[in-house]
Amino acid sequence: MRLAVIGAGIAGLAAGALLSQAGLAPVIFEKGRGPGGRMSSKRTEQGSIDLGAQYFTAQDSVFKDQVADWINSDVAAEWAATPMVLPERQPARAQRRFVASPKMSCIAKHLAKDLDVHTQVQVAEIARELTGWVLRDRTGQPVGDFDYVLITAPAPQAQSLLAEPSPALAAQAASVRMKPCWSLGLILGSPTGAKFDAGFPSSGPLGWVARSGSRPGRESAPEMWILHATAEWSQTHIEASAESVTTALIDAFSALHPGPLEVADTVVHRWRFARAASPLGEANGFLEGESGLLCAGDWVTDGRVEGAWHSGRAAALRLIDLARGQVSPSDAG
Repeated sequence: MRLAVIGAGIAGLAAGALLSQAGLAPVIFEKGRGPGGRMSSKRTEQGSIDLGAQYFTAQDSVFKDQVADWINSDVAAEWAATPMVLPERQPARAQRRFVASPKMSCIAKHLAKDLDVHTQVQVAEIARELTGWVLRDRTGQPVGDFDYVLITAPAPQAQSLLAEPSPALAAQAASVRMKPCWSLGLILGSPTGAKFDAGFPSSGPLGWVARSGSRPGRESAPEMWILHATAEWSQTHIEASAESVTTALIDAFSALHPGPLEVADTVVHRWRFARAASPLGEANGFLEGESGLLCAGDWVTDGRVEGAWHSGRAAALRLIDLARGQVSPSDAG
C-alpha cells in the first residue's frame, strides 16, 4: 500500500507517526525547509524565535496523555506565565498552556525523526493515472505514485490541489475561511523592563505579545519578543511591505510599556493561512473523497493544535483499516 501525506505540520506528522507504528511506510512531502508548519521556528544570529503558534492547550484525556509523553521526552513543557489583557494588565482566562521546548519546532522534529519526510517539495498537482495517484511538483515533474493520498495542507492549498481530482472535497475546503497573521520577532539591545511576559492587547494592530525568554527552554538574553498582529489588521495590510509592517508593530508595542525600546534586529513573517476562521467541525476528524483521497488538519476539525493532532490520527486510522482490508474505499463518508 503506497501512501503519501502532503504537509508536515502536526496533522501530517501525527498521521505519519501512527501509520509508521502500524507497519506502513508513508512518504511525507513538505514545501518548507523543515517540518512543523505553523509550529516551526525561525533561526536568527541571536538564536531561534517562534513566529508561529505560541502555545497549545490540552482538553481531552487522549491528547493530555500525548502531551505528558512529549514532556517526558523533553520536547515540551508547561508554560507557567499568565498572559495579561493589555494595557489594563488584567489576567487573561486561566488555563494550562504548553509549548514545545526549547523551540516550537521540537515536537515536529520529534514526530518526524523516524519518518520519510521530503522537505522543499511542493506538490502542485494530483492526477489519477493507471499507476494510481501521481503527484507532481511545481515544475511538472512526478515525485511519486500512490494508492492513497492524505492532504494536510491549509484549506486554500488543499482546495487548489483537489479542484481537478475531487471537486466535492475541493468545495468543502473552499468553504473554510483562513485568517492571516503578520508576525514580528524583536531582538532587543537592552531589557524593556516590561512588567508582563505575555498579553493580549485589547486595541490597536497587535493581538498578541510574548517575551520569548519567559517560555521554558528559551534563553533570556538577548531579550526577544514575539508580536502577532490581529487577523483584521493583517488582512487589511496583507500585501504591505515587511518594512512598513515592522514599523507599525514596533510602534504599537512601544505604546504598551513606558521607556525607550532599543531594537537590535527584527525578523518578520507573513502567515497567509494562520488560523481557520470557520473550521468544518467534522465529527469523523477527516474528509474522504474520490477513491484514495483524504483530508485532515485543524481546518477540518476545530482550528487548534489538539484538533490538528486528532484529525491526522483519525485519517491515519482510516488508512490503516483500508490497508488491512477491514473497509473499502467505497465505504467513504
